[in-house]
Amino acid sequence: MRKKIIPLLMIFVAVLVSGCDKSSDNATSDDALSLLETEVYYTQKMLLPDGAELEVRLEDVSKMDVASELISSTTREIKNTPPYALQVTFPTKRIKANRRYNLRASIRLEDKLIFTSTSHINPFEVGIASPIKIKVDQVGVE
Repeated sequence: MRKKIIPLLMIFVAVLVSGCDKSSDNATSDDALSLLETEVYYTQKMLLPDGAELEVRLEDVSKMDVASELISSTTREIKNTPPYALQVTFPTKRIKANRRYNLRASIRLEDKLIFTSTSHINPFEVGIASPIKIKVDQVGVE
């Protein structure tokens, strides 16, 4: 009888130890990051001057009559011709199923806005292709 109890006791202890180990895995999964591949373009036949910077923002736009909440933002200097590829990383735990999200792109030159996106792009919409294409329009042109 004693020979049967010892193996069962060892299995019980092993299960307890492995259960403790899983809790530390949950702590690291809370810090998980996800990635959105974007491609920003404009239709004007022009090159941007040196020093122009592209920013792509992921925003929570769920609340009405309140400024959007920034989830993540990535900025880079533009050194080539469009389309401009940019990856936006964000904390996975910040995305909730019952909320609305938007990707916004802008191009600035010396802190002056020269291009901005004008349409709503939900990056989590079913069937959206990757990379996510974002069209920006020139600002202040009549």
